[in-house]
Amino acid sequence: MPPTTPTVPLSTGQQALWLAHRLAPDSAAYTIVLPVRLCGPLDSDALAAAVRTVAARHPLLRSVFAEADGYRRGEPCRIVLDEPAPDVLTVRELPDAGDAEVRALVRTCAEETFRIGERPPFRVTLLRRDAQDAVLVIAAHHIISDYASHHLILRELLAAHREFADGNGPEPVVGPDVYDEQVTAERRLLASARGARSAAYWRKVRTGAPPAELPADRPRPQTQGFRGATHELPLPTATVGRLTETAKALDVTLFAVLLGVFQATLYRHSGQPDALVGCPMSARAALGAGRRMDGVVGYFVNTVPMRGSFRPGDRIRDVVRAVQRQLVQGLMHAGHPGSQPAGAPDGRTAPFRTAVTLIATDRTEPRLGPVGAGGEGAPRPYAGLSVARIGVPQQEGQFDLMLRIEQSGDALDAVFSYDTDLFEAGTIARFAQRYARLIDRAVDDPDAAVDAISLVDRTDLAELLAMGSGTV
Repeated sequence: MPPTTPTVPLSTGQQALWLAHRLAPDSAAYTIVLPVRLCGPLDSDALAAAVRTVAARHPLLRSVFAEADGYRRGEPCRIVLDEPAPDVLTVRELPDAGDAEVRALVRTCAEETFRIGERPPFRVTLLRRDAQDAVLVIAAHHIISDYASHHLILRELLAAHREFADGNGPEPVVGPDVYDEQVTAERRLLASARGARSAAYWRKVRTGAPPAELPADRPRPQTQGFRGATHELPLPTATVGRLTETAKALDVTLFAVLLGVFQATLYRHSGQPDALVGCPMSARAALGAGRRMDGVVGYFVNTVPMRGSFRPGDRIRDVVRAVQRQLVQGLMHAGHPGSQPAGAPDGRTAPFRTAVTLIATDRTEPRLGPVGAGGEGAPRPYAGLSVARIGVPQQEGQFDLMLRIEQSGDALDAVFSYDTDLFEAGTIARFAQRYARLIDRAVDDPDAAVDAISLVDRTDLAELLAMGSGTV
């Protein structure tokens, strides 16, 4: 298909993602997946029309990313196709499939890679057991989407499906490239006095502090492989309630507590008294576009440095309040890419090796509840269907270690994605247990000194002592 706009520039974050893809084109580390179970009268023809309509409406969903003739030499650009790819929707009939087989196929969808320079990195797969029971899997490369955008896509797909099923579907209309305004605004910011102040702020945060890292089980490879796995740690409801009360008592956000405890856990493992953790922040409204970007699909994330500094005797409340101050100050500069790529993200020169992000799944439409112990959330009605979120490991291997905190109402899941070239599964499981242990101490006694908190419980201690005595 001939391009409509052959030389649309990329944002700073998109340029970094393009380079990461060039380094590991067969990795799914930057694939975002949103799988949901749909129960009710699902019309596959109406869904196909809905997918075409949504992909036509959002230019990022029909864009490819490559070095184009006539563009700046050696610099990638975005090429917007006139219309969506004809096979953007795949329907698989699975009349005899059990839940385990369907979930395995969802995982396969999450692991399937994109060729972002050849075709738009967006696909929708329908795994249908019968006319009333199916799983919809929305997948896209991070270069065109983020978590908020994925929920926007789901909302528009389900709304359009209902309209087409009722015979009132709209004609697909090619939407304006509003996201390009975001890129233009970012470039304007980078060239402005305000941008210089933001750059100076982030430079001050970074100066003198190395990336925080968890001691690895194996030597770091010369080139990052972007291979990973996931360890999940659901936090008890009682703990979540106490966390919320602690945050209120300390006059900080819940995220400040969770991030501060993560930094403290890393410090206790690594001994680094001063180190940086990456924190993805939304730049959707940070560049002055107001609500114009609310309904736009795109990559609206800046991963910025959060500095964890520890001194002997620091209390948990000290750490958490320091994080809160940084978050407040950082939000003032969130539109500026605070971590400008310096060299290739090869695992040795990457600006961050650990990261923490908060995903509030209950603040979107449709409001998807937490994923239960069986890997699926409670069904909720939306657009004439029953919709339930399905959990699937994803975005594994981007960092040495990334903590994704998924919040839905009074439920919190701590999802640890890690680099399997560096870590054994048991190492991450122990780190997660110790993170939970420090959370418990934070809510029990915010005045506890970080250095004085025991990282092992009585069972762990008994095993260690038995090993030392030769009885195990």
